[in-house]
Amino acid sequence: MLLPITTYLQSYGESARIDIDLLYTVTYMNTIATGDIARDEIFRRVSEREDFVCSKYFKQVYMLAKNWNYEYSYACAVVAKRVANKRLKDLLMRLANAMSSGEPETKFLEGEWITLMSIHKNEYERSLESLKRWTDAYIALLVSMAFVSVTMLLSVILYNLGDPFTMLMATVFLTAMVGGISVYVIRAEAPKEFKVHNLKFRSIEQKQVADMEKVLLPGAVLMGVLLFAMGVTPGFIMIVLGIMIAPMGFIGMIDDKNIDRRDRDYSQFTKMLGAICGGMGVTVKEGIKKVDQKSIGSLDVLVKRLYVQLMMGIEPRLCWEKFVGFSGSELINKFSYVFLDAVELGGDPVRIGKLVNTTSLEIVLLRMKRHLTASSFTTLVIPLHIAMSSLMIFIIEIMIIFSTMITKLYSSMDTFDTSGTGGLSVASLGFNLFQNVDVDLLGQYMVMMVLVLTIFNSLAAWVTVGGHRYKICYYGAIMSVTSGLALIVVPVVVQAIFSFPTVTAGGI
Repeated sequence: MLLPITTYLQSYGESARIDIDLLYTVTYMNTIATGDIARDEIFRRVSEREDFVCSKYFKQVYMLAKNWNYEYSYACAVVAKRVANKRLKDLLMRLANAMSSGEPETKFLEGEWITLMSIHKNEYERSLESLKRWTDAYIALLVSMAFVSVTMLLSVILYNLGDPFTMLMATVFLTAMVGGISVYVIRAEAPKEFKVHNLKFRSIEQKQVADMEKVLLPGAVLMGVLLFAMGVTPGFIMIVLGIMIAPMGFIGMIDDKNIDRRDRDYSQFTKMLGAICGGMGVTVKEGIKKVDQKSIGSLDVLVKRLYVQLMMGIEPRLCWEKFVGFSGSELINKFSYVFLDAVELGGDPVRIGKLVNTTSLEIVLLRMKRHLTASSFTTLVIPLHIAMSSLMIFIIEIMIIFSTMITKLYSSMDTFDTSGTGGLSVASLGFNLFQNVDVDLLGQYMVMMVLVLTIFNSLAAWVTVGGHRYKICYYGAIMSVTSGLALIVVPVVVQAIFSFPTVTAGGI
């Protein structure tokens, strides 16, 4: 039973990556086809690109045609029947029909590239619209669950609804379940994309985060356990944990902004490089020297380093691998080799540069739209998290104060009334308000609710913004520190506001 589930999860994940990767694959095929190369060479080249998820299916087509003498049209149809992803299946079937009808690959791939560009843009924008609605729904659910949790607390205190521990823990579980489902839905509805590559060479910020991750994450766990064992207050523990993971989050956000700038400037860089190579008839290495450094912005340092390495006689592929790696961008990783392979195969550099520029620029512009939507949500969810956590702590602290006060009051009255033979106790009259709930249980409930809000608000912000997982540290640090401050400051404020010297002294 485990194998089919594992296989299903693997195929589901692969299908999601194919939807993202298909545009890159068709762009690659379209650019290398401009060199008027043979059909065998197109399929061989794309099958060797292991960074494309679709490459293994094109490799199957290539092997059927090369080793088993299948016609490419028939081989595409055979492989298409075994593909689970609908888009790739349709692409292979259309490719089979085009080849069987004698349509040139260049013309077909040009049309497919235009079609996939339109599909990608429309689906991305539809996902953004859905993301807006679900983030609004998440805010509404967050407020509703805070209201429900407070209502349950008051109901347990004012009325006898059963075991207080069971009711309060059920409320915590319900809040966590709603938060988890909401985060899952937001992640499912958000546009699918991969922003950061997983290559051997990485940007400076990514190296720093990776090094910090090895030290700070285990250190944060050990510190949290140690402080908990020492009996330190939960608020202080959350502040310490937030501060420890904050460096990873802030450096990661710097890297994310750098990637955005590099992706934006990269589209201009490829267009200029293609125009120079095609217009002046020079190689890519010579063309890099003639690129206007002022026009490529954040890529200036990387391009200069690339040119120096090429002029030193270092193997070109290794030079470009370092250029791509130090950029940290998956978009640059994909399109750099698209450009290089197409030019190497004799394609028109001007046309190739325009194709790469158009595709990469479209992706960058769509990301900017997502950033606008995500920034609106994060700008709202952070202050809302602070407000809801503080309000919940405020109400629970009031309940704790009144519970302690009334318990002492009832105890004093019972002692006075039962001193005589015919006295009646307060409890015998049915006045058991605030006496059914343990004060320690209320404190535990308060901490658990704040912790649940911290976790799921951090995750909701991350899945909305997208990007690498180090962004969780950024939003987690903000939510954790603000929650810890609320757990420390709000009880002090409540104690200052609701102070009853006479009752606390034990007098009536």
